[in-house]
Amino acid sequence: MSATQFVKYADRGFWAYDVAVGVLLKHLLDAAQKGGEVHTPWLAEAMSHWRIWAVISDYGFTLDEHWSAEERKTFIALAEQACAAMRTRNSIPAEEVVSWPFVDDLRIFPRGAKEVLTAPVVELGRAMIALLLGELPEAPKGEAWFYGTPDGRSTVRMNTSWDGRL
Repeated sequence: MSATQFVKYADRGFWAYDVAVGVLLKHLLDAAQKGGEVHTPWLAEAMSHWRIWAVISDYGFTLDEHWSAEERKTFIALAEQACAAMRTRNSIPAEEVVSWPFVDDLRIFPRGAKEVLTAPVVELGRAMIALLLGELPEAPKGEAWFYGTPDGRSTVRMNTSWDGRL
């Protein structure tokens, strides 16, 4: 299992630390559960995928380019709620992170960390929103953004011909 996931929307994307993706998705799922739209078919399907992506990083995380404007607006609102919930804490103990069941009792693997700092996870959530809105800044030439690490956003060297588009 890889420690990274590629987060993709349409023809753009960035890399993210899988633990941070899992924590963000847990809070995104919590926000969706609290909302009144949880039973809409598109959100129910999206939540099903989010539960898998939270614990299995092999697939990457895709923001569906076929979502309607209203569905994108709902995702953004949920992501903002998830970020707001995480901003109330500096970190989440690993014991808490591994207590969250997702699919078939699979759990987030914290990769030896004693805690997950929330600021980098919030930064990841804001990057997803920016990607969805087409507002994510371009990474430096030959590099890709990497979000969610304990040290915050960084870049990773890519093939020199890669421009951040898929």
